[in-house]
Amino acid sequence: MAEQSDMSHSESFPHTGSFSLGALHMKHAPLRLRRRIGFVIGLLFVGVAALALWGGLWLRGSLPELEGTLMVEGLGESVTVTRGEAGVPVISARSTHDAYFALGWVHAQDRLWQMEFQRRVGAGRLAEVVGEAGLPNDRFMRTLGLYTLARDSFAALDEETQAGLTAYADGVNAWIEGHHGKLPLGFTLLNVRPEKWVPADSLVWGRVMSLQLTNNWRDEITRSWLASLMGPERMRQLWPGLPAESPVTVAKATGDALWAALPEAAEPRQASNLWAVSGSHTASGKPLVANDPHLAFQMPVAWYLVGVETPAFQVSGATIPGIPFHLIGHNGVIAWGTTTTQADTVDLFIEKELDFDHYQTETSSRSFTLRMETIAVKDGPDFHFKVRSTRHGPVLSDVLPTKIVGSDEVIVFRATALEPEDQTAQAFFHLNRAKNWEEFSGALATFHSPVQNMVYADTSGSIGFATVGRVPVRGDGDGSLPLRGWRGEGEWKGWVPFDAMPRVLNPESGTIINANNKVVPDRYPYLLSAAWPEGYRAQRIADLLHNRNNLTVQDMAAVQLDHVSLAALDLKDLLLSGETSDPRALEAKEILKPWEGSAGRELAAPLLFSAWLEAVWEETLADELGSGFGSFRLPRPLVLLDIFKRHREWCNNLFTAEQETCEQVSGKALERAMRKLAERHSGPMSEWRWGGDHQVALFSPIFHQSAPLRYLLDRKMASDGDDFTINRGSFELGTFSHTHGAGLRVIYDLGKLSDSRFVLLSGESEHPLSPHYDDMMERWRDNQGVRIGGGERKLT
Repeated sequence: MAEQSDMSHSESFPHTGSFSLGALHMKHAPLRLRRRIGFVIGLLFVGVAALALWGGLWLRGSLPELEGTLMVEGLGESVTVTRGEAGVPVISARSTHDAYFALGWVHAQDRLWQMEFQRRVGAGRLAEVVGEAGLPNDRFMRTLGLYTLARDSFAALDEETQAGLTAYADGVNAWIEGHHGKLPLGFTLLNVRPEKWVPADSLVWGRVMSLQLTNNWRDEITRSWLASLMGPERMRQLWPGLPAESPVTVAKATGDALWAALPEAAEPRQASNLWAVSGSHTASGKPLVANDPHLAFQMPVAWYLVGVETPAFQVSGATIPGIPFHLIGHNGVIAWGTTTTQADTVDLFIEKELDFDHYQTETSSRSFTLRMETIAVKDGPDFHFKVRSTRHGPVLSDVLPTKIVGSDEVIVFRATALEPEDQTAQAFFHLNRAKNWEEFSGALATFHSPVQNMVYADTSGSIGFATVGRVPVRGDGDGSLPLRGWRGEGEWKGWVPFDAMPRVLNPESGTIINANNKVVPDRYPYLLSAAWPEGYRAQRIADLLHNRNNLTVQDMAAVQLDHVSLAALDLKDLLLSGETSDPRALEAKEILKPWEGSAGRELAAPLLFSAWLEAVWEETLADELGSGFGSFRLPRPLVLLDIFKRHREWCNNLFTAEQETCEQVSGKALERAMRKLAERHSGPMSEWRWGGDHQVALFSPIFHQSAPLRYLLDRKMASDGDDFTINRGSFELGTFSHTHGAGLRVIYDLGKLSDSRFVLLSGESEHPLSPHYDDMMERWRDNQGVRIGGGERKLT
């Protein structure tokens, strides 16, 4: 850790149950609606114009109602919902119950299909609506038993949190009951009706996110089967800090099968930026906080902006539709943001199987815990299977199509996300109401999973940092490799004590920075993780904030948009040292020589560099790793630097007679990369553009496969950045399509919290005809946020 106004329209719920919506002022909405209806008509015009017209009119009729008075059962008193130009709602209620009820109603109004999709993913019920294609997800999630865990953990929450979840669910159901004929597009296309929402539907997505925000177990499998190809020393060159002991060897086929069985929703994906500066460095004399959590992109993005105001509390910021509590926000007194800690909260155990019903422990045999699962499959027979569990967790290898591990072995998954009691929802409930550092810390004592870094600031001028969540204390080992369950290796002995987790309040430097970099010194007495990501983003943030005073919200916004790649600057000399006489490669070198690492969308250099980096990584490692290279395909700059400087033997190709140097490998990679780029780019190389290839790709997780629906639902936009820039631009190798980054950006001004800014990559609505479907995209690109509450406007 480095210490380092437009008119609005309003909606109101009177106490009689009516939902009253006032005047709407949206200057550009009619034009946008006409354009989108034109899209629909064009898409559906397959020969029968009347059908196209009907489709367009039907879609328009399914738009959420934003004006008028609606009768809604379940409210105690009147509630008002006010929306501004970006459609961000502010809910004003006279009671906590009515506030959460209205939030459920509003979430359902704008994002019910997203909510439906999320709960089906977590519950393992996708196949019911998409058919056999949903079986991999469902079998995996049923094996983990996430929904059962979520349902049962409701009882562990305090009464206030339970009441909030229940009121929220009632609000969702009130919207569903009142809109049978106007459901979002996904329900109509798949011919499905939403079931009643219950608190477990909210809680299960927190457990899914815990899987997404834990990355080390993919490396755990990869390291294990690569150990059969090379010795410990070479392994440590790929993973610095790897322990010397011999790991359990898992066959490559097993690793490949495990990742093939892993559903997209459980794919590890993480990264975020977060920093706070004290008033000693700001123009206002009060703290500034910036946060941009990074997740895989989708349409709409995962986040939803909303404000909630009651006599008892107020909170503004970012929620996840389906979850009633603000995960990132401010409450008028304190502000908070979050990044992923990279803590190791997952272990894979190899168990000795005595027979189908029994497995071996250190001293005796035990019976597997067995349960039957039945998955309903649309247009197909039900799928029945048995789930086995050991003392360490569910058996993952049973989800594989064949017996791939050893004849007497099974792979078992243990994770903090699978702990029966999880009170993280309770932590957020109370965090939303905290008024000082003590209340903030007290709320986080029940934060269980995933492990997160939280930054804090308050209007009195304090800033702070705390790492929260359950981190296992292991009896031995560091969790970096699969463990022999029958030997008692790596048993979890408890959790790192809450009071011993990293935290700081008002550091002397007046600056706190985290971008997933290491949060503890080597002398820290507990193991949080054996491996940490490169610190490029954190270092760049520190460089940009160093010795700066009189900082403003605009300065924070500029830092969030910074796209200088320190990794590229580290590696550029390796590229320029490449030996080549190829005209294209030489031309690329000339373009890259003066380049200062900016991954701006208007430049050619980042395109050339990224293509070379992908190629040189493959040229250097593919021969040694063989078929295993696919699991190690994402370039790691520090490893590549180490190879070129200290372990140059990796550069020699095992399958050629001559002895290659690293300079030859670099030159060959540059030639190959430029040939591939030339196949899809015309004109002079200097006119090629990073933004021509590197484009934000937003699409629906289910409907992207249909060409007409892609035209209606998908969005693209040229964007900046790479995997190592503050403005995160992680992309698909080969295509450079921008698929992962900051779907949300937040900047808090503790001098005047109402001036805090928020922006989403997409928009608030999932409805393709809504003016708020994609109206924040350009704002996001330029980091021009909106206020929440008090009438919202674009900040400049």
